[in-house]
Amino acid sequence: MKPKAWVMLAAASALALLLAGCSTLDVRTPAGMFLSTGDYVPGITTLGVIQESTTVFAPLFLIDVNKVNQGLYEALIRRVKEVGADGVTNVRFSWKPSPFSYLTLAIASGVFDFYVEGIAIKK
Repeated sequence: MKPKAWVMLAAASALALLLAGCSTLDVRTPAGMFLSTGDYVPGITTLGVIQESTTVFAPLFLIDVNKVNQGLYEALIRRVKEVGADGVTNVRFSWKPSPFSYLTLAIASGVFDFYVEGIAIKK
């Protein structure tokens, strides 16, 4: 392969990697509430683990994960308010194939369970 082809391949690969990792959540944290992916915060009482989940049907595995995570984040905030917490630490998003996916054709569709969880805290 010619040197110019290597440079073009490297540039295209770098661009693909940069664009593949772009994702944001467009959810505002309510005033006075603390949400963090960090761990322990000194001087805070923990109320326990809270979790929200949703099942998503994704034909041909086409799914906007950002929209799913945004919905879960909003549900987490509602749950935090319900339990009377002031915030959440150790917020984590995860997903796995749903047991329903075994009932569908794996090539044509997928059913996924998405989760968000964290530790509810009180000041």
